[in-house]
Amino acid sequence: MEDANQDPLLMGICTFDPQSMTLRDAKGATLLLRSQSMRVLAELARRRGEVVSRDALIEAVWHGKAVTDDSLVQCIKDIRKAIRDTDREVLQTVVGTGYSLHVGQPASATSPKPSILIEKIDCSGNSQASQDFAEDLREKLILVMAPRSGVRVFSNYGDPLSADYVVKGRVSIVGDQVKLFISLSDARSHGHFYAESFSGKLPGFDQLAEDVARKTASVLRINVISYDGKRYVDIPNERLDFQQLLAKSHYFYSRITVQDTLMGRDTMQAAVKISPTDPKALALLAHSVTQMHPLIPSETSKNETDWAMALADKAVAVGQSSAFAFRTRANLRLWLLGDHKGCRADCLRALAINPNFYLAHLTLATSDILTGSYMAGIERINSYVCLTTIDRQYPYFQSLIGLAWFLAGNDGAATEVAQEAHERSPSSSWHAMVYAVSACRDPAITKAAKFQDMIEQLELPFGHFRSLPFSEMKDVEALEAGLRAAGVKE
Repeated sequence: MEDANQDPLLMGICTFDPQSMTLRDAKGATLLLRSQSMRVLAELARRRGEVVSRDALIEAVWHGKAVTDDSLVQCIKDIRKAIRDTDREVLQTVVGTGYSLHVGQPASATSPKPSILIEKIDCSGNSQASQDFAEDLREKLILVMAPRSGVRVFSNYGDPLSADYVVKGRVSIVGDQVKLFISLSDARSHGHFYAESFSGKLPGFDQLAEDVARKTASVLRINVISYDGKRYVDIPNERLDFQQLLAKSHYFYSRITVQDTLMGRDTMQAAVKISPTDPKALALLAHSVTQMHPLIPSETSKNETDWAMALADKAVAVGQSSAFAFRTRANLRLWLLGDHKGCRADCLRALAINPNFYLAHLTLATSDILTGSYMAGIERINSYVCLTTIDRQYPYFQSLIGLAWFLAGNDGAATEVAQEAHERSPSSSWHAMVYAVSACRDPAITKAAKFQDMIEQLELPFGHFRSLPFSEMKDVEALEAGLRAAGVKE
């Protein structure tokens, strides 16, 4: 009869297959253990849920050889270190008796993550410089995209249609001028959703390739997050697997409304039930609490704050290599606790894992602006956040920049970006409020009937800026003075 105890087991964020004696981490990579430690793990797995005495473990692993308890203790330490069981919840010590392994069944096989095919960059002409640039660009595209945990990146397919998304490019070099064309397409719908031309000087082609790779990766990321999960919207959560739930939740969050945020949270709760120790799932669930900050009035209760912070702490504990987990906790520390120091520390840890992680840069930029480093915040957004109109968050980035320009004393620059943000998202009171402040000293704008109608329709309270984690009251007072000048009633 088949032994049910030989089924794969979930141990924290790791999976152990007793049949093949293989231990894997959350990403599927094999974790190495000394032979004795692996045999101890196998015996505990065979008797999972039971309290196994020290003597029984020593006998099972060393078969009558004279060994001390220290040998077994070292094996236990090896196992806990490998599976990152720092709080000893998986491999528990039963004082005076032995050990007990607490495991679960791993999540069922999930749908594959979206796949990206980076085709060979075409060259106009046969110059060595063109070929070198094309090869360098393709390599950089792979390097920038590959670390993303939510996608699979390929550079060689027999059939391009087997990919979900396709990256194509064409380069030509005439004299010292480099011209490049990049396009991104959804292979399932056979349609292009992004195309752009770039140009630069040949002596700086390495930096051009780096900039294009980052821009391309960002646009692709935005499209995957915003639209990949749309196909699951009408399917009940209980009929979706883990990967499908992540995609569906991303889709809801990307729409940036209160109702969609609630649906995204429900979706992530279903995902966490399937994989309760997945750091991204935990972080995405915690993220729902700050998803709408500062677009709506901040009324987060202490219970909800504690709940979100506990989820974020757990995500970080089980996801020490997850930039998203650290950034999520940073964002919660910023908006819920006003803890800029803790926020910045977590963002820097996220960037140590992934230096190009735009969300960490965005949170750092926000902290910069709210603590008085306005120009540093603007520079970070312009340098690291992909400012593209296909991103539903684009108006928010503009409003954030507008807020910084106003506080820095540049009304013209503030009005320009804040007005565009409001025009792109006219139903958002946040964008309207920032525009009102930015244009407050321009009577040609403030006296217009359209502007006055916008003021009358503001839904955010006059004191909304006081609920945000500004470190200097003078900034809040300057913003409120701007609201008064614009005609906003207290």
